[in-house]
Amino acid sequence: MLIAVGIHLLLLMFEVLVCDRVERGTHFWLLVFMPLFFVSPVSVAACVWGFRHDRSLELEILCSVNILQFIFIALKLDRIIHWPWLVVGCNFL
Repeated sequence: MLIAVGIHLLLLMFEVLVCDRVERGTHFWLLVFMPLFFVSPVSVAACVWGFRHDRSLELEILCSVNILQFIFIALKLDRIIHWPWLVVGCNFL
């Protein structure tokens, strides 16, 4: 339960940072995506704990496998990488 609360707080923080970035545009997208970068390792730990205790963890599985996607999207939005969006999104497949 405590891990789930932490994950949800980090997701809420990401949403607040996205709204702030869209309104003001003062900081980099990499900083906006930082809560998601922290969610991914915590989600991996939650998945391991859930599998050992026979719990169902759908949100944690999605957060743990998408770390590379989060990194690529943040880098593309900051114009650090100049790949087409198709290449950025192809690791979803």
